[in-house]
Amino acid sequence: MVILSAVIFAVMAARFYTFGVFLLPLSEEFHWSRGSISLAISAASIVGGLLSIFIAQLSDRYGPRLVVTIAGTLHTIGFLLATRITRLWHLYLIWGFIMGIGSACGYVPLMSTIARWFEARRTTAIGITIAGFALGAISWPPLTQWFISTLDWRRAFLILGIVSGLVMIPLAQLLKSTPESIKLKPFGYSPSSPLNINWSDNPGLSLNQAVKTGRFWLWGPITFCFFTSLNILYVHIVAHARDIGIPPIIAASTLSIIAGSSILARLTIGAISDKVGTRTALSGALALSVIAFSFLVFSPWHWTFYLFLVVFGLSYGSVVPLETAVPAGLFGTASLGAIMAAVGLFPMIGGAAGPPVAGTIFDRTGAYQPTFIICLGLSLAALVLSILLSRFKEKEGAV
Repeated sequence: MVILSAVIFAVMAARFYTFGVFLLPLSEEFHWSRGSISLAISAASIVGGLLSIFIAQLSDRYGPRLVVTIAGTLHTIGFLLATRITRLWHLYLIWGFIMGIGSACGYVPLMSTIARWFEARRTTAIGITIAGFALGAISWPPLTQWFISTLDWRRAFLILGIVSGLVMIPLAQLLKSTPESIKLKPFGYSPSSPLNINWSDNPGLSLNQAVKTGRFWLWGPITFCFFTSLNILYVHIVAHARDIGIPPIIAASTLSIIAGSSILARLTIGAISDKVGTRTALSGALALSVIAFSFLVFSPWHWTFYLFLVVFGLSYGSVVPLETAVPAGLFGTASLGAIMAAVGLFPMIGGAAGPPVAGTIFDRTGAYQPTFIICLGLSLAALVLSILLSRFKEKEGAV
């Protein structure tokens, strides 16, 4: 199940990590502003966030096969339709609406499914799974830039659509919602273990119960702060690299450097969190984000841009597995998909606002520096909130 999900994530990464590569070609051909193009990401965040609770509940009830099949179908349709873009609203409809729904149908169902298959080493399993996303992130930006440079951006969209259809849809048919569905037990299952969380017999908190806890209202803003900055980088870091004189292929590889660095963190954060606890590990990961943006904001040396990419990749690679492991520990796993989707409304707001705000700041000032200062502030806020979150006990913590 881990390998299947990792491969699906590797293909899904094309939707997340290539938008910034397409930003300048679209802007140059159609003379659209960076702020207006970035609104497509806003639309995707809003649509995906609003539908994610329903989609997660559907996955919790019927399993991930149906919804991940829908994800693969919509990614394929979206990329193929993108080859016909001639108007800005086409981009909003395709990337914002169609592919926004597709992404919501993929991420939360897969992550909550993996959490149910593991009791021991859950964070490690999630980290390995999401490493597939990182492998896709390493590959797709430079490949897509190469397709654009040697063919054109329309044919690049065509290639991405074909790959999505050939990989995501067939693999989705092999997914199983729980080990119990095929008469197995979760890895590390032990009835006497205090870590045992059997999602069908001892489900933990429901969504309604979870939203009444203080833990929920700390965890949500943490995700808002971190993923707002992350979405800004998704969309604008390649353009920023081009603006400071980095050649196109190398500029596209900035996302690959972040993703490559993140793989080390994804593969080690499980062992670290097993020793120090998931929320202590979270605080350490967010501290790395603060350090990274400090390099970007305060350092006058060009080489520190690459140091920023590496350090932020370590932060990002640590936070993403913990994005599932932390709420699994806080709330249990039976309603984990729905709870993650509800929490997802926080980064939805940030993901919707961050990229167009960054684009508008650039359109008006000709620079991204004010945006990076905002990202540093968000990173500091997330770190402080994570320290407060560590006050709460697992599941039985005070409201």
